[in-house]
Amino acid sequence: MSTTERQSRDKERTRRAILDAAERVFTERGAQASLADIATAAGVTKGGLMHHFPSRDALVRAVYEHGTARMWDEVRAHVDISENRAGKFTRGYVRALTGDSEYLTNAFCPTGLFTVLGLAPQLEEFHRRDAEAWNAAFAADGLPEGRALAVRFAAEGLAFALQSPYLTGEQLAVARAELLALTEPG
Repeated sequence: MSTTERQSRDKERTRRAILDAAERVFTERGAQASLADIATAAGVTKGGLMHHFPSRDALVRAVYEHGTARMWDEVRAHVDISENRAGKFTRGYVRALTGDSEYLTNAFCPTGLFTVLGLAPQLEEFHRRDAEAWNAAFAADGLPEGRALAVRFAAEGLAFALQSPYLTGEQLAVARAELLALTEPG
């Protein structure tokens, strides 16, 4: 491996460590967590953090984009490719958001990443593009639009309630089964 390749890999590894640390620190301390705390958690200097992310806004955007990419990966991982009928993607979405994905359970909890950073103004353009991608994925899934919307947003509501006293495990199982039933064609 060449020196350039090794440096590129080290740079990407450092960037990933910063993103992972920022996600943890933002989740633990809120959106106003200090860059110095994030740098310490990542094992880099504040200058090292700023080398990769020249501003707080750039870091917030990157953390949110990183989390959203992980959400897509989690949903895809919960799609059962043997289900060759309409609603396959939506069923994967329900499974991932209603407890099968530890990452999403934590990201959607009331103090989780998506709640803490979700309304940051610098994310407006990202949210618009991401919404278009999710809308396209659900539209291509073959379910009637209204049903897909109801199931999608109900699953997100359950995801936010998972670690709260408002939703018991029994209630989650009942709601999840109902949502999965709604994703079946016919």
